[in-house]
Amino acid sequence: MSTERRGVGVGVLDGLMYAIGGYDGDEDLKSVEVYRPSDGVWSSVADMEICRYRPGVVALDGLLYVMGGETDDSIYSDTVEIYNPKINTWTMERFSRSGVDIYGGVVVDRPPNFIN
Repeated sequence: MSTERRGVGVGVLDGLMYAIGGYDGDEDLKSVEVYRPSDGVWSSVADMEICRYRPGVVALDGLLYVMGGETDDSIYSDTVEIYNPKINTWTMERFSRSGVDIYGGVVVDRPPNFIN
């Protein structure tokens, strides 16, 4: 990894590990690096739109969802950024209810025959 990161969000998508945001000792980060285990190389991908310290990260259906996390003002964000690795771009979504703070996320993959 080329940038020191504390409070980094981590997600694995298609066998690649993403280090997302965090804090480098001086400032919160919006940069993202990806690790390719097949050759042991880290590389940079597109930056997120805002800095995030301790964000939640979820991989689902070929996309990375980065939610919450603290912004530069130590305020938890009420947004989700969605990364599409095929086109190396981020899009941002904001929750419609004001005052909602996001601290993390989880995806539960249930069996196809699961009965509610």
